[in-house]
Amino acid sequence: MKVLTIIHLYPPHHLGGYEVACQGVMERFVERGDEVLVLTNDYRIEGVEECGASVPVRRELAGWFNWEEWAPDRVGLAERVRRERHNQVTLRRVLAEFNPDVASVWDLAFMSWTLATILERRRIPTVLTFLDQWVATSAPFDAWTRIFDRRPWARPLGRALGLETRLPTFEGASASMASAMIGATIEEESRWKFPAAELVPLGVDTADFPVSSPRQGPWSWRVLYVGRVVPHKGVYTLVRSLPLLPEQARLELVGYVHDKQRQELLALAEQLGVSDRVVFDVARSRQDLLGRYKRADVLVFPSEWPEPFGIVPLEAMACGVPVVATGTGGSGEFLEDGANCVLFAPGDPEALAAAVRRVAQDDELRRRITQGGAATASVLTMDRFADRLHELHRQALQQDARG
Repeated sequence: MKVLTIIHLYPPHHLGGYEVACQGVMERFVERGDEVLVLTNDYRIEGVEECGASVPVRRELAGWFNWEEWAPDRVGLAERVRRERHNQVTLRRVLAEFNPDVASVWDLAFMSWTLATILERRRIPTVLTFLDQWVATSAPFDAWTRIFDRRPWARPLGRALGLETRLPTFEGASASMASAMIGATIEEESRWKFPAAELVPLGVDTADFPVSSPRQGPWSWRVLYVGRVVPHKGVYTLVRSLPLLPEQARLELVGYVHDKQRQELLALAEQLGVSDRVVFDVARSRQDLLGRYKRADVLVFPSEWPEPFGIVPLEAMACGVPVVATGTGGSGEFLEDGANCVLFAPGDPEALAAAVRRVAQDDELRRRITQGGAATASVLTMDRFADRLHELHRQALQQDARG
């Protein structure tokens, strides 16, 4: 099976777990003997080098988002035409060269949605993997199709330029949702509906994070956060909780942080008198991240928005680290208070601190939630996730052959 995968970002030039999950699945497809090609954004993180990988990646697409400024690009008509022409020509060239059997579309956020329209025009079987609700929120960020979506009478202009102007219909596409919350949001808020979509929960990559026993040794108040450092992830609440913990408590924030958020959090920590207890860093590799989990006493997952799924708690659980979390959105579908984590109210630093103290002081609770976490991580694995997605891609190809 030849699979063309389209996603907004792809490791190592990525910002979150969505892209890492895509990589894990595609690598497993290759292990099964499939031929995979990834087509993604041309964004590159300074200082991050391409590494040897089993999946070829073409970073050639021009997006509609400035990842460094963390804001949509504001471009005039001429630049919109240039970028859209580049993207459509690039996809048509890739289709001619690679000749895929099936397309695997993971995320079109801040990308050209006409890529999916062209796949439809070519009648290429398509599988949509929703790890968040991008289909309900991201179409307006496409600076090209929104011209014609709002002004259908202008479509002859696009045709005169030889460019596709229509959003995809996604009719006939297969789809999966990583959480029931994602499915419900898409059903309520998206113009596109997927009544036959299958619930396929995301999983932890146990090749990178083998399910293991808890770290031995005394509690040392090493508090870990992993993920993008942005307000809706609850990081500000986490910093506000630090003065409520013992003075020896140290907070390590591991993940991409924009300069604006870094300065705001440093100022907040200074105001609270804990600036010497907060460290910002990034994981240089999956092995590096594994070591950070192993050294932590507790992982805090303080999201305040409806988290679509939340892979970080599963990674910590696999590493034997107790988890303290809010359980918002899709993460609440596998986080169970007192069984595999301790939950606290979102946006409440006092509740967060109290939850961490409970885990620190109650040995039996800590033992119970780490054991429960290991059991959860043993079930929700990347292998299981990839197996089911592979079957969905195979079924899409077989259905196309019958049709």
